[in-house]
Amino acid sequence: MTSNESQTDPVRRPISRRRLLLSVAGVAGAAAVTAGGVGWWARRDADTSHRVWSRTGTGSRVALPATPRSDLYVADFDGTVSALDLRTGTPRWSGKVASNKPADDMFGWPIAAGDGLVCVTTDSHVHALDAATGAVRWAAPAPEAFLSGAMDGPTISGDVFVNYDSRVHSYDAATGAARWSSPLEVYGVPAVVGDTVYLAALTGGISALDAKSGERRWEQPAVGKLTEQPAVHQDVLYTAASGAGSSSVSALEAATGRVLWQRDDLGHCGVRPTSVADGTLCLLGNDRVVAVDAATGRSRWTSSVPAGLGAGMSTMAVADGRVYVALNDGRLHALDLATGGLQWRDDPAEFGTEYTGLSLTAFGGVAYRGSRVGVYAAGIPTA
Repeated sequence: MTSNESQTDPVRRPISRRRLLLSVAGVAGAAAVTAGGVGWWARRDADTSHRVWSRTGTGSRVALPATPRSDLYVADFDGTVSALDLRTGTPRWSGKVASNKPADDMFGWPIAAGDGLVCVTTDSHVHALDAATGAVRWAAPAPEAFLSGAMDGPTISGDVFVNYDSRVHSYDAATGAARWSSPLEVYGVPAVVGDTVYLAALTGGISALDAKSGERRWEQPAVGKLTEQPAVHQDVLYTAASGAGSSSVSALEAATGRVLWQRDDLGHCGVRPTSVADGTLCLLGNDRVVAVDAATGRSRWTSSVPAGLGAGMSTMAVADGRVYVALNDGRLHALDLATGGLQWRDDPAEFGTEYTGLSLTAFGGVAYRGSRVGVYAAGIPTA
């Protein structure tokens, strides 16, 4: 592994037909907002006063381990994987993982960190790197793994869990040896807590599997067809399913799958990451954040947020009493978790116009955002 200096230009990649069409859609969405006379485009004031650091040309996907949190891990489109100092953005180590071709997708290579590992899935392998040094621990074949987990990385919790060919596959974290593959066809990325893996079935419902053996413990069809990775908090499993014009949100007893409460009157929300902290469940729709009491499902607050390019690719992270919302036009808003009030915003001088996926994580009062053009940190550091 060698030290990586900050690049000044984004990585240039061939433009696929899919990417070109989505980019045009993003430009059209931005133009439509301007033509509609909303006014914020021309009249708004740029504000990047909360920037802690930024790096161009490295980034797309970012990840933080649960502990320790001293480095931010970044996966770029060309297979470059880096560890950056959380406080300064300075590279600690950098290297490359193998792939058949550079990631030609709006999301880049999925990445996850935990248990002393950094795992990246490409179009050929699941790669495990040492989190402290970047040295390669192992690489296991996983053809087309990134297609099944485009929005989220692999999951590291005791072992490594990856979704490809519509099934979840478990690998030994130390050696990369295959442990088991789920018989259930699944959607998205599993949630793993303790010795249980929670999987969203491709046809609808959710199942709990033993993390070591893959044996099914329970299944619950009442949650509908999930659109995002479920979240687990204080022995409760939270799910969000998107329907025609509205979403269904459910809270289940994590040990048994028993339904604790459900709501289907929150409108079209919950189609982005479902996040829960400090007894509050947050759901992100295209233009608003909805917060409900995690124990009862009762509404707490609703806060409007810009829709970005109108392409529905905003994302959210909750940490340290704040709700961070990243928009796909380059903006970032921080809301108070208790009230939904705006605490600060990062508003660049120029908006992006390309339909793109975003990656967002947060810790210590700072949000870390990855996209096509780089990585930046913004917030109010607590230490």
